[in-house]
Amino acid sequence: MPAGHVVSTLANRSAPALGPISREKTARLVSRALGVTPDVLDAGFRAATLADLPAVLALRRRVLGDALTWDDERYVRWRYLPEPGERSLATCWLCTRGDELLGMIGTEALCLQAGDLRQQVHAAMDLMVQPEWAGSGLGVWVNQTVCERLGCVLAIGSNPNSKGVLARTFEALPARRTHTHPLHFAHFMAKRLPHGLLAGVAAGLADAAMVVLRVGRLWSTGWRLSVTQLAQWAPGTPEHSDIETLLQAAQRSDRVEVDRDAATLAHRLLANPRTRCEVWLARDGARPVGMVATRSVPIEGGRHAVQVLDAVIDPACQRPALRALLARVTARAFRRGADYLTWTLYDPALEAELKPLMFRTMPHTYETMSWVCPDAAFREAVLARAGWSLSDIHTDRDSA
Repeated sequence: MPAGHVVSTLANRSAPALGPISREKTARLVSRALGVTPDVLDAGFRAATLADLPAVLALRRRVLGDALTWDDERYVRWRYLPEPGERSLATCWLCTRGDELLGMIGTEALCLQAGDLRQQVHAAMDLMVQPEWAGSGLGVWVNQTVCERLGCVLAIGSNPNSKGVLARTFEALPARRTHTHPLHFAHFMAKRLPHGLLAGVAAGLADAAMVVLRVGRLWSTGWRLSVTQLAQWAPGTPEHSDIETLLQAAQRSDRVEVDRDAATLAHRLLANPRTRCEVWLARDGARPVGMVATRSVPIEGGRHAVQVLDAVIDPACQRPALRALLARVTARAFRRGADYLTWTLYDPALEAELKPLMFRTMPHTYETMSWVCPDAAFREAVLARAGWSLSDIHTDRDSA
């Protein structure tokens, strides 16, 4: 639920101490505001079909406004509403009143593994309501209805509006953490040193020092591994087999694992119409030991950064694989003028590898995770684990 999305602000207008509100009470409040009965409100909540595409696109144009800078029809088809026979990632749920579209939410089915237990979980995203109904509680009701119909629902990330909505519906999980590695210091020095020449010299020295550090700590450790860029991995190819092998080898019992397969990963990383990804595969001889996917993201002042979207690392080769991949990624990002490399995750074992590499942990109020899980045994198994293999490809922050 990125910051550009509009959700109901009912929770924001109420004191946080009030705690969760029941779906029945929310339904009464919302149906009264809409002039319908709770039964009619419930009957109007349904999965979208291809015939709903024009209304969905119109809602997204209203909500996103000037932030909508991509081909949204192509994107919505890719994520939610493909042509029959084509792959989709998620389901688009609609809240309707007759023929009128009032709001939408997306859910993506993920299979989670926690020890010996497996559970299908639905990741919620793209919560939007018509601007005139913000404040009616509709966003809260949509979240609650998704939870009632689907059971176990996960919310990744929040924003100033949705954080209150989530507090009314979901149980908090440990937040993800953002780690940042500097590449170029020109902007940093220019903000802190008043003299332009002095700032330029200081930035050059800092850039050179970081290059030396990366050579010493990344290249010296991962030099024996080969790293290649992958443009595709179609079924039946050696690359496809390598990705499948790596996904199996990377699973760990000490964290919550999100099931993935090579075909779905290719669709996410290589077919997304809103973002262009680069994928790097590390091998130790013929054995795949790590994969990292990155993208360039714009930042203020016409500058850009590089974001790690996904990483799959074999724990038997964790340090050399991670360092070999980061060596290649940081070198490429440095040559292209990126200010920094950023990676958001919740995986203490991997995060411990980043600190010696001069990654700084940056607090982020909205990198939250929360969920509703009616399965008590699975809930306890998840809470007993430190770390998730969840990554930014599982969010709706697709723009670049």
